[in-house]
Parts: sequence; C-alpha cells; structure tokens
Amino acid sequence: MKKILESPLIEDLMEERHLLYLLKYVFWTEPSLGFLESLLNVKEIPEGGQIDSGLNQMIKAVKSNTDRLDEYAEDLAIEFARLFIGPKFPPAIPYSSFYLSESKTVMTNVTIEVRKRYLKAGMAVKQLYSIPDDHVGIELEFISHLTERVIELYEIGERIDASRFFEMRNSFLNDHMVLWIPAFADKVLEHSREDFYKGAALALKNLIYTAST
Repeated sequence: MKKILESPLIEDLMEERHLLYLLKYVFWTEPSLGFLESLLNVKEIPEGGQIDSGLNQMIKAVKSNTDRLDEYAEDLAIEFARLFIGPKFPPAIPYSSFYLSESKTVMTNVTIEVRKRYLKAGMAVKQLYSIPDDHVGIELEFISHLTERVIELYEIGERIDASRFFEMRNSFLNDHMVLWIPAFADKVLEHSREDFYKGAALALKNLIYTAST
C-alpha cells in the first residue's frame, strides 16, 4: 500500500531516524567507551513493542556493567569481531549478498545492485571498494540518508521530491532489507553471548519490519 506523506508519517520517520543512527553505529563498529557512557544516561523506555524491548535490553546490559565499563567495552569489541568478522566464518555474516545469493557468498550481483541504488539516490559510500557496499551498517546508513532527505524536503515544502526519496526508501526496505535482515538478526540472537547485541538485533529486526509495513 502506498503511504501518503502527511505530518503523522513524518513524525514516525523522525523517531525512526534516531533508531537508525544508533543501530547503524552498533552494527558498523565495536562500541566506544564514550558511546557506552552515553547509554548510562538513557532511561529505560516504556515498552510498547519489540523495538523498545530490544533497546531496553541494550541499556540494561550497559548499566549492569557500570563498575567495569572499560572491561565491558573490550568484551563487546571481542564479541563484535567474533560475530561479524571472523577469523574465517563468523556466525552472523553482515552482508546481504550472503543471504540473498544462491552461492551464499559475498560480493555478488546483489552487492552491485545495492551500489546502484546508492548512486541513484546520491549517497557517497564511505570506504568504497574496501568494504562491500551491502554491509548491514552501510545499508542502514542508506536508509538513514533517505529518511533525512524525506524529512528535509518535506519541511521546506518540496513534497514531490520528498515523495520520490520516500519511494526509494520504501523500495529498498520492502524489496531488499526485509528479505535478509530478519535472518541476520536471528543469527545474532542465536549466537551472541552478550545481551547488548541480542537487544540490538531484536530492535533492528523489528525496526525494519515496522518501517517496511
């Protein structure tokens, strides 16, 4: 169903924007000490669904390690590497091509098609050619970029262009991300030893589902 760009929808996008900022960072790199310290000041969220439940799980995990935050940051760095990097076959491979290609490999036509979408939307990819474009962190960056453009254009009255970027966003969510993010998130939920990443995976899975409906 095609959504109409009206104020309530823009308000939803503004809320999603903050979640995208958080989750693209969590799945792109190991959390810094400063990032974990910032979560200590976040109050638990009144739970209204699985997204809130996931975020609260992350917050509780950090607060339960307040007295050893330096060590906890190291624990999460080790877990990040184990889950997403390897050394050889990480349990939660963070590339869409692995989940969407028959060969179950990375850097396939899926990666090329994703890059084309970035270029069409005018997003410059960070670390181009050093990390495959279909990394979960870069794809979340793309959704974040499109969300920002929709909000910016809507607020200055450019409704036609805002709708164009919104359709790009919807297309990428429904035709691509929703097809692999749930499987990726389930891998994290199954294999992670840290509640921080389990909470992030739960929030990610349900954010993508909510944003695509």
